[in-house]
Amino acid sequence: MRDFLDERPLKLRRDRFGDTNYGRVVVTAIALLLLSVILIVFDRQGVVSPIRLSAREQLQPVISWLTDRRMALEAWWATPRDVVTLQTRVAELEAENAQLRNDVLRLEQARVENIFLRQQLAITQAHPWRVLGAEVMVRAPDAARRVMTIARGANDGVQTGMAVIGQQPGNPPALIGVVETVGPHTAEVLLITDISSQLSVRVLQPDGAPLGLMQGQWQRGSRLRVELIDRSATLRVGEHVITAGLSGALDLPLDLSAMPAAVPIGFIETVRQEGQRQIGDIRPFADPDQVRYVWVILSQDE
Repeated sequence: MRDFLDERPLKLRRDRFGDTNYGRVVVTAIALLLLSVILIVFDRQGVVSPIRLSAREQLQPVISWLTDRRMALEAWWATPRDVVTLQTRVAELEAENAQLRNDVLRLEQARVENIFLRQQLAITQAHPWRVLGAEVMVRAPDAARRVMTIARGANDGVQTGMAVIGQQPGNPPALIGVVETVGPHTAEVLLITDISSQLSVRVLQPDGAPLGLMQGQWQRGSRLRVELIDRSATLRVGEHVITAGLSGALDLPLDLSAMPAAVPIGFIETVRQEGQRQIGDIRPFADPDQVRYVWVILSQDE
């Protein structure tokens, strides 16, 4: 019996589970291949592109949200968290901010200086003057006198009696005052509107330029007035008034020998009679109370 069993061939049972997995793999591979072929064909025929674009549009908000979250997470991860690092970063940002403000201030100063230099160039091109620009530092705090202090003095070539001009938009450069006292680095300017200011002037008329005497009227509630020396001449509204350059010869309190001729002052705004005299009220081209930058006429070309 045992010999019979030993001689009987043993039949091995086939593993059905292994065969089933193998078959599934083959079927899946064939299905994927067919699907790929179908997609390629549809894509060439233009069927897949609209579907792909539609899917992309539908998924775009989700993709954008995920991207924003990723960037926020990266920023959060890169942010220092210890106190010392934060304090150092704050100090660096404050220093950077201070430097930027300083740069902005320098650019603004350069822009303003450029404006004044262009004005000065235009003045020297239009008139035979050598001028020196100056900042207005201080104005007289009391109402008794109309004076200003400028940031130029004897070390810059400024002398007593020199004319000081200013300019406002739409008007020519015009006389606003005369240097009264000079220090090494500053000078006081007596404004033409002060009642103690007296200058020889000319009134430009079609048939001549009669001489007159101009006086400040600020303390009397006005600005400037002019009276012609030749009473036979007639003043007219709108006529321009310029310096005559003769004030030094009139023995006035100020030494005005440095006052050049033909410096614009203003125009006659109204004319009135006071007895036998004609008085013209002058509107200055440059209001001495409004200018913030002036030029001192150092000399005049002959």
